[in-house]
This record gives sequence, C-alpha cells and structure tokens, in this order.
Amino acid sequence: MTAPLPPGRRALAYGAAGLAMGVLVVHFLFSLPDALTRGREGVRRSREAPCQVLRPTPWNPVLGRLPQPAPDFQLPMHDGQPLRLSQLRGRVVLLNFWATWCSTCIVEMPSLERLAERMQGRPFTLLAVSVDESWDKVRAFFPQGTPMTVLLDSSKGRDIPSRYGTEKFPESFLIDPDGIIRYYIVSERRNWHSGEVRACIEALLD
Repeated sequence: MTAPLPPGRRALAYGAAGLAMGVLVVHFLFSLPDALTRGREGVRRSREAPCQVLRPTPWNPVLGRLPQPAPDFQLPMHDGQPLRLSQLRGRVVLLNFWATWCSTCIVEMPSLERLAERMQGRPFTLLAVSVDESWDKVRAFFPQGTPMTVLLDSSKGRDIPSRYGTEKFPESFLIDPDGIIRYYIVSERRNWHSGEVRACIEALLD
C-alpha cells in the first residue's frame, strides 16, 4: 500500500497537474483557429474542384484578383422591363456578354441555351447581356424565343461590359448566391451544358 503524500508534496503535484492541463488547453485554443481554417479551405477546394473544367482566369483587368463582388447594374429585358443584377441574390448567375456579330458567341449560344433548359427549376439564371445596337437584331437571332434571360446594353461605350473588364466577346462570369464573382471565363468555344459544368453550378448552390 502506497503511503499518502505529505500535504506540501500533494499541493505541488496538484499544481503540476493543473499547469500541464493549462498548457494543453492553451495549445488547443491556439490550434483551433488553424484547424477551422484548414477545414474551411478543404471544403472550399472540394467545392471548387468541379469548376476547374471551365478553365477560369483568376485575374480580371478591371476587377483584379477574384473572387470579387459583382458590380451591380440595371438593363432592360425584351419587354422593356428593367432587371437589376442584385434582384437575383440567392441564385447562381452565369453572366454572359455576347453579340449577334460575334462568331464565337454564335457557336456557343446553343450550348448556353441547353444549359438554361437543363437548369430550369433550380435557383439558377443564365443572364445573356447583348451589346448589339438594338433589340431588332437580338429578336431576329432568337426567332423562337430563348430559355435564357436576355438583356441589352446598347450604349456606345458598352458601359456594363466595361465595368467587368470585358472588351472582347464572349466572356462570362459565374456569380454565387451572395453576389460574389467566383469565376471569370474568357472567350472560348465551350460545351456549357456538359455534366461537369452543371456539377460546378450545383457546387455553388450547396
């Protein structure tokens, strides 16, 4: 049978144990923010992985390094009613700048329309901003209508695309439900309605 420790040594032992426990608690508290940061970074990377199929450009000549808040704007729809980008908060928005005279735009437009069709019923809007001179050319381009939401910026300076650093067409911006531009996609013929692209959009919806 072990003899009990004298009171002085017992207090010393308790003090040492308490000190060791304090060191462990302090270490845990200092390590917790790093662990949470690593956890959030892991979640972010797993969500972003599907979007790499878009081959996004991480830097924009006007907006800088992304992600960045999407500049708000208001433009008319085909019926003359105005639509403001900020009205679409809570939805993923694919903002596409295009024109009927742009050959690459013409090639990828059917793919964008199929994407809009396949995402119907989801909180997603494909916002196609034309920089044509008038609605006449846009309406002639879609004689049967389109599942996309089409807006027109007929200003001589192409004011809205300029605010997004867009001078060549087409260019696209994928905006999350909080109004943050996550991906900037420079002109290229793309299969927009592929399963990989839809997986990217769904990841932003989660």
